[in-house]
Amino acid sequence: MRYIALQESNKDALKAWVIRSNELLEEMKAEPNAKKRKAIIHRNKAHWREFGLLEFLKTLSNGKCWYTEARFTAEYPHLEHFRPKSYARQVSGVICHDGYWWLAFDIENYRLSKPMPNTRKGTYFPLRDHAMAVCKPGIAVTRESPMFLDPSNEDDVALIGFNALGESEPCKEPPIDLDEWDKLRVAFSIQRYGLNDKDLCDQRKALWISINAMFDEFAVFGLKAKRECCIESAGKAKQIRAELKKFLNPSNEFTALIRDCFKSHQVGRSLYPQLSAM
Repeated sequence: MRYIALQESNKDALKAWVIRSNELLEEMKAEPNAKKRKAIIHRNKAHWREFGLLEFLKTLSNGKCWYTEARFTAEYPHLEHFRPKSYARQVSGVICHDGYWWLAFDIENYRLSKPMPNTRKGTYFPLRDHAMAVCKPGIAVTRESPMFLDPSNEDDVALIGFNALGESEPCKEPPIDLDEWDKLRVAFSIQRYGLNDKDLCDQRKALWISINAMFDEFAVFGLKAKRECCIESAGKAKQIRAELKKFLNPSNEFTALIRDCFKSHQVGRSLYPQLSAM
């Protein structure tokens, strides 16, 4: 999971879409009957499936799932409502909220997802304190403390890291020490988003092994170049360095894992500040 700057993004290309969203919101606000409001949402679900909207959201993540950082391939991207539009469930599965209907057409409530995270998350949306749940428009949802980590929240993304097995885990070197609530959020999000699905872990582990092998190779050639003044070894070390830099391209899959892989190895820690700044 890497930070997606959704709130700060330039949405000028979506002006017509936003205007229609506001019209639908006003229509729902004017309807006091909850069932009829849900009918309005159902009738207009094609609005959040518009090609232009999906393409805009894909550009924010370089064509990758906002939760797993796996690239979208043949499958159709899922438009996931972070705060459920119809109803929300606690950890136990019990319904605890009638749904954030006024956010059904709000772009800032959207997260672009592979099928698995969206399906597994479903209508779950537990809060730290359900007494703080926002149940009507006009009140800022920022007063809530969701259990789910949010890829559009930079502080949330800083809580999660990766290990050599390709597994998601609590960040080893967080900016601020993780408390029990942070650890609970990380564990819950990993489980419900399916971040440690075997196929994902296998892909990430293979990438970690490949990068580490290049670190070791760089060290061997670099040391030989230094000790023996070997021009050929110096050239090979330079070539490996250039290949390692390519891994830090933000368009790559699993960039959060790549970052942690660099920071876990002596060579990677040394090269990371230089290569990431270039």
